[in-house]
Amino acid sequence: MNDDSTQLREAYVPQPATAIASHLVRPEMADEYIEAQTAITEAARMSPGFVGTEVLSPIPDLQGEWVAIFRLESNLAMKRWLESPERARLAARIEACLSEPSHMLLLASDDNAEPPVAVVFTHRVAKDKEEAYLAWRRKVIAAQAHYPGYLATEFFRPHGIQNEWVDIVRYDNVDDLNHWMESKEREALLKELDPIVESMHAHRVTGLEGWFALNRGAAATVRVPPSWKQMLSVLFALYPTVMVLNFLTPLWHTLPFPQQMLIGNILSCALLTYLVMPRVSQFLNFWLTAPVRDWKNEALGVGAVLAGLALFVFIFQSI
Repeated sequence: MNDDSTQLREAYVPQPATAIASHLVRPEMADEYIEAQTAITEAARMSPGFVGTEVLSPIPDLQGEWVAIFRLESNLAMKRWLESPERARLAARIEACLSEPSHMLLLASDDNAEPPVAVVFTHRVAKDKEEAYLAWRRKVIAAQAHYPGYLATEFFRPHGIQNEWVDIVRYDNVDDLNHWMESKEREALLKELDPIVESMHAHRVTGLEGWFALNRGAAATVRVPPSWKQMLSVLFALYPTVMVLNFLTPLWHTLPFPQQMLIGNILSCALLTYLVMPRVSQFLNFWLTAPVRDWKNEALGVGAVLAGLALFVFIFQSI
């Protein structure tokens, strides 16, 4: 079986910060709590630097509290969100629903630290082999844990139209990851996997999808907006980028036309990838990653793009 793993590495940027809040909700206030928690979640999505959020409901005999997890792109973004008047107002609504004060744990990262690396696999498990696959995974995790730099293994069961298991293995750095990936022990474990799975493939983020990786850092799956939203978002970013570069063309206008176009394309691609699209994606995040289609939200997103393009046209006509 081919080992079609994909190694993922975050860019050298400030690392995400995480806030974990636990809430012991009074039974008679459950509906009010859910309403307040939904409101604070939506407000967090609009906060600059938002990365992702998740709310976990209580589990009988195991977890008695609600748990809300918020991730922002940096320590500074998290600090601004926690100190914002909007969050304070909504947090007060949540506190009114609790039988005891909420507990919060902040997980901040050193912005100067090298980000971790991950390798992502998808496995199509053979029929009636799920228990064997789970036993194999437990064996692999036990082996990985003995290698330097191992951080965690996460997995996602098949659901809906996705009929493959997704495994994400995280290591502290590239060297430690390679040590495990190239080990004889892992090679032997892959041979044990052969009769259990029908295929093992990699999910690669290519093309425009990389511009829309809005969610949750290296350990999260990529949520890609519909193609028509990608098209409008790229247009929203591309038009002002090309117009700005058009004003710079006199710097190389003496070159032959093909070379002028090459320079322009290199600059526009670099600006879009590293500067413009990340900010456009954050600005339109409320619309691009909306979990439930709502006509008001859709209209607001499309309206924001059209209004922005009209503003750009007005500005460039005035120059």
